[in-house]
Order: sequence, then C-alpha cells, then structure tokens
Amino acid sequence: MKLFDNLQTKKIPKGTILLSKGDSCRSVYKVIKGCLKSYVIDKSGKEHILHFASEDWIMTDMDSFMNNKPSNIFIDAIEDSEVAFLTSSNYNDISQLDHGDLLEQNKKLVNNLITTNKRLINLLSATAEERYMDFIETYPTLIQRLPLKLIASYLGMTPEYLSDVRRKLAQK
Repeated sequence: MKLFDNLQTKKIPKGTILLSKGDSCRSVYKVIKGCLKSYVIDKSGKEHILHFASEDWIMTDMDSFMNNKPSNIFIDAIEDSEVAFLTSSNYNDISQLDHGDLLEQNKKLVNNLITTNKRLINLLSATAEERYMDFIETYPTLIQRLPLKLIASYLGMTPEYLSDVRRKLAQK
C-alpha cells in the first residue's frame, strides 16, 4: 500500500484558504496539480512565505497535525489546484505501508528537513543573489509560474529589489 494512494482528491480554486492560523490542521496536502503556499502574517500585516508546494510536493503544519494544536500558519492555493488529502486516520494506517513506501516517505521527510535547513541558513547568511539562485534550484518549475511579489516575499526582499537582483544576474 502507498501512503498517498486511494486518498480523496479535490479541486481547489486559486485563493482558497486550506488552513488558517488558530485552526487545527486536519490534513497533509499532496499537490497533484497547481501550487500551494504556507505563510505567516506579522503584527504589521505583512505576509512572510515559508514554503511553496507544487506538483508532487506535500504541505501541512506538522506540529498542528501531529499534536492537535492550533496552527501558527496559513496555507492557501496560489493556482487552481488539485490536492490529495491525507487525514489523521489515513496517517494512523501507516503500519499498513510496505517497507519500500516507508523508505520513500522517510526520504521525502529527510529532503524536506534538508530544504528547510538550507532555507533557514540562506535567510540568515546568504546574499540576495545566492537566495534567488537557491530558489531557482529548489523550485525550477515555479520561476515562470509565480508573480515576482510572491517570490520576493519568500526570499525576504521587496519585489523592486528582486528585480534589481535579477537584472544584475542577467548582466553577468
């Protein structure tokens, strides 16, 4: 049995909020088609994007999902999307998974941790150019699909500064 086989899927229109801060996260979302984003909103109302999930990526608030705590993040669709929903009852059936699928899911979890750690290190110590190049490496299919405003938010810079970074890199 595969973890994401035979799960309920749903078409999600662009702009649909799947999880709001304060709600309990009841699902892990696997993107079949489209793109989701997770983000926080600071006290001044500014949005800070944490992650994107496009085709074959998963997204959730793991702390909320696993520990039944209020979520600290928002998740919404930034494109018309199709998403598979892994619920806690599906997740509790993990003992039904074959060894190969457990290894595959473990590899995906490790890759997620690596990506998150790399992102944190980049935000703390990389130049704007390095952060942008890492974004291209991490999300190669999204560079043409997302508005600069969203990419800039993810990278921790203004859209105008991102335009300058792109211009400088194009001149090299």
